[in-house]
Amino acid sequence: MCSLKELRLSDGAKTALSYILRHDAVTKADVCRYMDLGPSTAGKYVSELCDKGLLVESGVADSSGGRRPLLYRLNSARYLIFCVDISTIYCEMAVVDMSLDVRILDSFDIRENDTPDSVISRIIDGFTHFCMRLGVSSADFLAAGVSVFSSIRNEHGVLYRPIIQYMSEEWEDYPILDRLKAGLGLPIFAEKGMNATARLEYNYGKGRHSRSMLYVRCGMNLRSVIMKDGDIIGDSPFAEDAFGHMVIDYDGPRCRCGQYGCLNCYASIPAVLDSFRKEVKRGRGTSISADPDSIGIEQVCNAADAGDEAASAIIDNAARMLGVGLANCIRMFSPETVILAGLLPEKSKRYYDVATASVLDRLSIARLDVDFRRNGSFSHSLMIGAGSTVLDHIIELA
Repeated sequence: MCSLKELRLSDGAKTALSYILRHDAVTKADVCRYMDLGPSTAGKYVSELCDKGLLVESGVADSSGGRRPLLYRLNSARYLIFCVDISTIYCEMAVVDMSLDVRILDSFDIRENDTPDSVISRIIDGFTHFCMRLGVSSADFLAAGVSVFSSIRNEHGVLYRPIIQYMSEEWEDYPILDRLKAGLGLPIFAEKGMNATARLEYNYGKGRHSRSMLYVRCGMNLRSVIMKDGDIIGDSPFAEDAFGHMVIDYDGPRCRCGQYGCLNCYASIPAVLDSFRKEVKRGRGTSISADPDSIGIEQVCNAADAGDEAASAIIDNAARMLGVGLANCIRMFSPETVILAGLLPEKSKRYYDVATASVLDRLSIARLDVDFRRNGSFSHSLMIGAGSTVLDHIIELA
C-alpha cells in the first residue's frame, strides 16, 4: 500500500473520485456526464484511479443496446482510516474503510479531572489494540481523522476555549494534533466535531442532494452548522454552539454562558430534565415511578411519546421553543434541508414532530419550502465524520 504522501492524483482524477465517493457504482459514461468531458479523457481519469488501487471493476451495467458498459466502484478495502471523536464526556475510536464502514469500534469516558495527556495515551493504546485485533499495521492506514469539541486555532491543534468549558482547563492551548501525530505515526486531519458531522451528512447522507442545509444537534446543548454549495457559512470559532445561545427571552432564566433566556435554557436535555423534575416535585402526576432526581432523558422521552401528560407538556414546550430558534435561522439562510439530530429527536419523535410543526406555523407567511429530516444517516456520526475529513483531504490535496 502507498502512503497518503504517495497517493498523488491529477486534478481530473480528484474530481472523478469526488463523484464516485458519493455513488455506489458508476460507469465511465457516468463520469463523462458529471465532468462534461469526452469518453477518452474521462476514461483516463478512471484508469488513473484504478492504477492507484482506489477503484475496482464491479460487473456490468444495463444497456439499451450494444456492449454493456463496465461498472466501477470504490475499492473500500484497499486503505484504512483511524477515526477519533473527542467529546466533552467521552472519546470514540474506530477503524473504517474508505466506504466509511466500521471495522472495529471502542470508546471510553472522559471525566472532568482527566488530563489531555491521559486521554491521548488511551487513544494511542486503542489504536495499537485495533491493529493487533485486525492484523494490520500503521502502514495500512492513509491517515487519522479527528473531531474535537471545539475549534482548532492553528496547525498544532491548539483549541479555542468554548463558550462553556466542560472539561479540564488543561485542554486550553494543548497541542492535541502534535501529540496525536507523534503517538500514532500517521498524518492527522482534524475538524470541529459539528463541522465534521455536518459535512458527512451534506456529502454522503441526507443532505447530499441539497445545495443548502441546516444541521442541528439537540443534546446537552444545541449546536448548528449551515452549509451552502459545499461550504460552511459563518464558521467562527464559537459558531457551533452559538445556536443554543440565541436569546429568545431576555427575561428568561440565566444560562451558564452568563446571558439570560438562551435557547439552551428551554430546549436542551438539561433544560428538559430540570423542568420535568421540578413539575414532579410540585406534585404533578406522571407514569414514571422513580425518584425525580434519578430520572433520565430517555425515560422522559419515552413517557412523552406514550402520552404521559407531564412528560408530554415538558417535551412540547421544549420543542416549541426550539421551533422559534429554527424559524429564525431558516428565515435568514433559507436552507433546502433541515436535519434535526442528537439524542432528543432520536429518542422522542414527539419532540421532532412538535418542533417542525412549530417552525412551519411560523414560516407559513414566508412560504419557504423546507425538507425536514429526523436524525442523520450515520450512527456515531461525529466519529465517522472525522473519518470523512480524510476523504475530503484526499480530494483536496492528493
